[in-house]
Amino acid sequence: MLLFSRVASPSASPSKVMPWAADITQFVNANSTLQVSCWSGTFGYPIGTLIWSSFVESLDALSTATAALIAQDGYIQRLDAAAELITTPGQDFLRQVVYGSPSEPPPMGAIGTVTSATALVDRMADAVGWGVEIAQYLEGLMGNPIGVLTDVYGQMGQITWIGVVPDAAAADAARAKLGADAGYIGRLAGTKDLFIPGSGHIGQVTRIG
Repeated sequence: MLLFSRVASPSASPSKVMPWAADITQFVNANSTLQVSCWSGTFGYPIGTLIWSSFVESLDALSTATAALIAQDGYIQRLDAAAELITTPGQDFLRQVVYGSPSEPPPMGAIGTVTSATALVDRMADAVGWGVEIAQYLEGLMGNPIGVLTDVYGQMGQITWIGVVPDAAAADAARAKLGADAGYIGRLAGTKDLFIPGSGHIGQVTRIG
C-alpha cells in the first residue's frame, strides 16, 4: 500500500483558494477511482499550504487513475484555474506503508501529526524497526493508530509517522500524554546513530475536504 500526497502553497487569497480546493477535491472523488482527502498545513508548513492525499494499491493504479483524470476536460479546467492561485511549484510524495493500514477517512476538522526523520542509509533497517516499535508504543499510550511510512522517491532514508485524531481537543490531550510520559522520552534515546542529526520535522495538518 502506498500513500500519494500532493503539496502546494497557494499565493492567492483564501477566499479564492478554498472554494477551488474544495471543488477539485470533490471532482476527483466523483470522477476517479481515487479517494482523496484535502488537508491544510496548519503548523510546521508555509502559511496556506494545502495537501491532497490518497492511499493507492500500487504505482500502476495511481498512474491509471491519473491518466483517466487528465483525459477529462473538467479536471484540466480545474488545473488551469490553479495557475492564478499557485505560482510556485508544488511537490508530489509517494510513501510506502510499512506499518498500519488505511481506515475510513477521518471527519472534517480532524488533526493529523506528521513526523519525519531521515535515517542513515546503512542503518535503514534498524531505523524502520525502531520506527515501528515507537509507533506501537504510542498507539498503546494514546489509543489512536500511528502509520509508519518510508519515502519511495525524494530524500533517501526518510521515514514518516502519521497519527490522526478527531479534533483539536484530542490533539491537546495526546500532546499532554506524550510530554508527561517518561517511557516515550526514554525511547527517544534509541534514535542515537540511527538518524541524521537535525533531520527531524513535525508538522500538523487539519482536514478541510
